[in-house]
Amino acid sequence: MVLEELEAALGEFGLTKGEARVYLALLSIGESKVGPIIKNSRISRSKVYDILERLKEKGIIRKIEINGVASFLALPPKTLFKIIEKKELKLNHERKLLKKSLPKLNSLHPKKGVEIMVFEGFEGFKTVIDKTIKDLKEEDTYEAMGISKTTEGMRYYAKKIYEAQKKKGFKARSIFDEKGKHKAKERKTKLHDIKTLPKGWETPALFTIYQDNVGIHLGDDEETISISIKNPKIAKSFRENFKAMWKISKKV
Repeated sequence: MVLEELEAALGEFGLTKGEARVYLALLSIGESKVGPIIKNSRISRSKVYDILERLKEKGIIRKIEINGVASFLALPPKTLFKIIEKKELKLNHERKLLKKSLPKLNSLHPKKGVEIMVFEGFEGFKTVIDKTIKDLKEEDTYEAMGISKTTEGMRYYAKKIYEAQKKKGFKARSIFDEKGKHKAKERKTKLHDIKTLPKGWETPALFTIYQDNVGIHLGDDEETISISIKNPKIAKSFRENFKAMWKISKKV
């Protein structure tokens, strides 16, 4: 049972099943010729030589030849870290190569006039909020229009945007309807101006605008949908609508 667990662990680590068996066999029997390795690992003679060579290349076993007779020795388990180090070096090289090639790759990618992404469920809402927080800069203004009744999860996760203001320093303006105005006190800061829509106005969907991005969110106990749109003209249109709504709304 222990051997099976170790084989599985070495498999996750990157060794093939055959490599794991041969390494564990060598680890348990010590320096050995091929015969005992075959017996302990249950690997056929036709495959064992190739596996031993691969393990030697990985730097976790050693081949010893005396008078033309070869024997093999498993190096201490800590040498397995060499495999990780090689992977890290390879990943770093690939990361640098990709970073260098990215501008050229982007130049080949067709430019879309409008980028639209649709997310369903609370996890999708979180994805849009996290992206918004990451994108916002000190010189930006984040505008939210039609903040209404939502799920408690959405309410508390959306607060992260205003918590991020403390670090990033961007401005925010929000317009709440009657069902959502109870949230105003918990979100009001020196950087956050808040108004409420005229009495009787209800806006089940929330619209957000920043930079060239527009977000449309609809959330209740039945379903949550978030739509992310990136386009300067669409963002400008929503921003003009926000200005009109701001004029007729009341200061909190």
